[in-house]
Amino acid sequence: MQISAILHAIFDITTMPSLLLRAGIWLVIATVIIMSTDSSNPDKASMAIKRNVGTLLLFLMLSGGLFYFLFGMTPVMANN
Repeated sequence: MQISAILHAIFDITTMPSLLLRAGIWLVIATVIIMSTDSSNPDKASMAIKRNVGTLLLFLMLSGGLFYFLFGMTPVMANN
């Protein structure tokens, strides 16, 4: 099997490997959130979940911006 076929299977949203990859990512994120809230002190648990979700959102925004700047293309209108 070629590398392009493997990458296509992972990143095409209609394939089973893509579904399993997204499910794995979802489980990791859910586990981090659940472990953050596992505290006997409700005030401390609230701060931990806010900190972890905020860090996750910051990472997603920065990595999304980086991918846009690296691989993004803007459409160009040609003269007719």
